[in-house]
Amino acid sequence: MNLKLPVICILTVCARLPAAESGLMQNFDGDLSFTGTKPEQSQARLQQLIDDVARGPVKTLMYSIGAGSDILYYPTKVASTWGWRHTKYSDDPKWKTRIERCRAATEAGLDAPRIVGQRARERGLKFFPSYRMNDAHFTSDPLNYPLTGRFWMEHQDATIGKSPIAGYDGYRHLLNFARDEVRAYRLAVIFEACDRYADLMDGFELDFNRFQVFFPPGEAQKNAHLITDMVRQVRERLNAIASKQGRSMTLVVRVPPAMKNCAWSGLDVSEWMAKRLVDVVIPAQVMTLAHDMPLDEFVRLAKPVGIQVVGSIYGRAGYNWPFTDDHCIATYSKPVTRDPDTAQVHGAMLNQQYLGAIGFQFYNFNVIDQPLLFRDRRYQVTQSYYHDCEDSYEYRKQLPVSLKPNEPATLRLLIGEDLAKVTPAPRYAALRLGLYGANRAYTGVAMTVNINGHRLHSGATTKYLVVTTGTRHGNGSHPPPTEAYLQWPAPDLGWLNASWNTVEVILTANPTGKPLQLVEAEVGVLTSTSP
Repeated sequence: MNLKLPVICILTVCARLPAAESGLMQNFDGDLSFTGTKPEQSQARLQQLIDDVARGPVKTLMYSIGAGSDILYYPTKVASTWGWRHTKYSDDPKWKTRIERCRAATEAGLDAPRIVGQRARERGLKFFPSYRMNDAHFTSDPLNYPLTGRFWMEHQDATIGKSPIAGYDGYRHLLNFARDEVRAYRLAVIFEACDRYADLMDGFELDFNRFQVFFPPGEAQKNAHLITDMVRQVRERLNAIASKQGRSMTLVVRVPPAMKNCAWSGLDVSEWMAKRLVDVVIPAQVMTLAHDMPLDEFVRLAKPVGIQVVGSIYGRAGYNWPFTDDHCIATYSKPVTRDPDTAQVHGAMLNQQYLGAIGFQFYNFNVIDQPLLFRDRRYQVTQSYYHDCEDSYEYRKQLPVSLKPNEPATLRLLIGEDLAKVTPAPRYAALRLGLYGANRAYTGVAMTVNINGHRLHSGATTKYLVVTTGTRHGNGSHPPPTEAYLQWPAPDLGWLNASWNTVEVILTANPTGKPLQLVEAEVGVLTSTSP
C-alpha cells in the first residue's frame, strides 16, 4: 500500500473547464496519516501536506478516514484502530515501523481527519471525509493482516464466501452487504465520522471503488436495493447535519467506470441519481488512467436532474514510453514505468471533459503547483490494467487485439478537442501503434493503416518500426508488453476528428506466421519545442 506521488501541474486544463461546485478534487489515501517517528511529527507532516496542496489548483480535499475500511485514523468507538491486536506482521520488517508509528499516534489521541480538515479549512479548501466501503487489501491474509478489524474477526460468517472474480480468491473474505449486521456496521462508521467532523466537513464521500465487490456471485443485482437504502440513510444524515450547521452537505460517490459495471456490483447509480440521493458521481477505474471510459452514460442521466459527473485521474497508466517525434532506437532504450507523463494526463483530462466531466478528482496522485504547464497531449486507447476484470467491475478494453492476415482490426480513439484551435499550434502529430509477438522478428511485416478513412500507410513496415530495448520498472504483470512501435505523422490535422476517430489496421503480410498483437494505439500531439 505504498503510495507513489507524482508531481504535476494542471492549471492550463482547469482554466478551460466549466466551474464545478467543488472545483478540482484531491483524494488522499489514509496511508499518509501517521508517518512521523513521533506523534507530533506525524501531525506536522499532515499539516505541511495540506499546506502544499493549498498552493496549487485543488479546491476540494477528500481524505480517507482509515487504512482500508476497518482500521481508522481517529479514536473510533465503532471500528478498530492501529494496534488493537498483535500479529506476526507486528514484527515483520516490512510492517514493523509503520505499525509502531501508527500505534503511537493512535495512543497519543491523534485524529488525522480532524487535523487535515482543520488545516484544509484554514487554507480555504473544502473538506470531505472519505470512506472505503469494502476495501480488500486485508484479504490476502485476513486472520493476521494488520488491516483486519475486530468486526471481521468476530463476523467471519458474514463474508461473501466465494469470489465473483475468477483468479481473485481473496475477495471471498469481503463482507457481504446482504447481511443486516454488515450494513449496520458500515453505516455506524459513516455516521460516526459524519457526526465527528460535522463542524469541519462540506459533505462526505462514499468510495464504492475500493473495492467494487459487495455480494456473493450472482446476487448483486437482486440486492442492489439494500445499498440504495444505505445511500438514502447517508443522505438523510447529511441533510440533518446541514440543517444543524446551516450550510449544505454534498454527498459524493465513487463508482465503477460504466453503468454496466455498477449494475454488476449491485450499485443502482441510476436510481440514486433519479431520486437525488447523491450530488456528485465519480466514475473511475480501480487503479489506472482512462482515456475512454464511458462517462457520457452517467452524464445523460445526471445532467437533467442537476447532478455533477466528475472525472477520475490516476497516477498510474500502462507501461509505455513517452511519445516523441524522435522515433528511433535510443528513444525506446530507456527504462519504462507505469507513471504517466504530463501529456498522457493532459489527453485523459481533455477526453473526460469532452465526455461531460465537469471537473476532476485526482486519486492516489498528488497535485502540487509547480512551474510546469501542459502543452503536449497524448490521446490513447486505454490499455487493460493488470488487475482488470473486464465486464465485471471494469469496462471492456479494446486492447490487446490479435492481428489476423487481411482481417481489419478497428479501434475507436477519442480526441477531446479541436486540434486546429490548439494554442500554441501543434508542430507534430502522429499515430503510434505498439506491437507484440512474431518472436520480435518483424522483418517482412506489412500492413495497411487508415485513420477516419484516410490512408496513413500501406505496405512494408520496416522503415517505420523500432524495436524496444528498455526494461520495465515496477511490479506486477500486465497485458503483453510493447516490443516494437510503428509511427506515422498525420499529413493534415484535418484528418483527426475532435471526437471519436476510427483507426483501422490490416495485417497484409507476416512471414513468420507467429501470432501478432496490437497492444497500444495513440495519437500524440506535440506543441512544445523540447522533449
